Amino acid sequence: MTSLAEFIQTKREKAGYSIYGLSDRANIPIEVLEDIESGKELFLSVTQRQKLAKVLKCSPSEIKQYERSYEFKTVSDEEIEIIKSQILRRETNLKCPMCGEPLITRIARMQDLEDNIVLQPKAHCVKCIFQIKD
Repeated sequence: MTSLAEFIQTKREKAGYSIYGLSDRANIPIEVLEDIESGKELFLSVTQRQKLAKVLKCSPSEIKQYERSYEFKTVSDEEIEIIKSQILRRETNLKCPMCGEPLITRIARMQDLEDNIVLQPKAHCVKCIFQIKD
């Protein structure tokens, strides 16, 4: 089976676009297209899929069939608390509990009602929908 990267690159070449031309026509950042065509990006947002389909003259469902299938996994509260404490300890190279890809983390500095500083760990996955917001 053809990968998403191969499919997009083949459609782009058949349409006569360079990667820069496709970026311009579809209004998608060149970095995103490079990630798609290099195989780093395995599934697309609905908006990206629609923009590419319009420019490449195919249907969004045709593109979607080449995207990675994704299984949703429930993450326990205990796992989330462990990740939060790792973030607060400034540990690096944390992995997503849903898909194993890297987590982008930060610590938000907030104030409570009595002006005390409260540190809130935040995280989101580079590939899937996992995130810690609260």
